[in-house]
Amino acid sequence: MIVMNPIIERLNAKSPKFFIQLKKYAIKIGGSCAAVLVANSTMNLNLNSVLITGLGYVVATCVAVAGTSQLTKE
Repeated sequence: MIVMNPIIERLNAKSPKFFIQLKKYAIKIGGSCAAVLVANSTMNLNLNSVLITGLGYVVATCVAVAGTSQLTKE
């Protein structure tokens, strides 16, 4: 539990405005890409595999950016 205390403290701390905006954009872009991935798999759209791979990387990057933005504090 000693390791988790600083992380919990950072999660609950106030973030700078820049990182709040960055987190919002990352969630929007990542959510849009995830929606295309889900639509491709459920509706059998047969999109290009390069596009699907790129969307997966964008989702992973957005998750990392949003998580890092949440952990920054003033």
